[in-house]
Amino acid sequence: MSKLVRSGLGLLSLSTLLNACAFYPDVRPASDGVHTVTFLTEEKDEGFQAAFAQAKDYCDDVLKKRAYQISEKSEYVGSMDESTYNTAKKISKVTAAVGTAGAILGGKNERTAGGVTAVGGGIADSALGKGYRYTLKFKCE
Repeated sequence: MSKLVRSGLGLLSLSTLLNACAFYPDVRPASDGVHTVTFLTEEKDEGFQAAFAQAKDYCDDVLKKRAYQISEKSEYVGSMDESTYNTAKKISKVTAAVGTAGAILGGKNERTAGGVTAVGGGIADSALGKGYRYTLKFKCE
């Protein structure tokens, strides 16, 4: 088999794979036509862009229609008090950022301390998880 044919088959396989993997893993289709996208986020006001992108892809790929938002909701679902969660998230992100800056800009000792601080902030942020559930309801028309 020639290189050109093998290359063409490889591109065809890659194209098929990419088209088969549409990006709307959080879409929950409904028989009444009001579909839902729901997932966890770190912040209360985050989520619309990612959710609506999934809704648009779903409507376009599956139904060949346009997506229209019906409603959206963000609710706190974390295991600690919401205020404490938000404060801890801010501190962990600042700690990671300050540590990263120290690791990049500092001398040998500062780089080591900065690296440790950045890792600590990242671990704290990861341990806090995603405290909000974002839900978007939409129709395809």
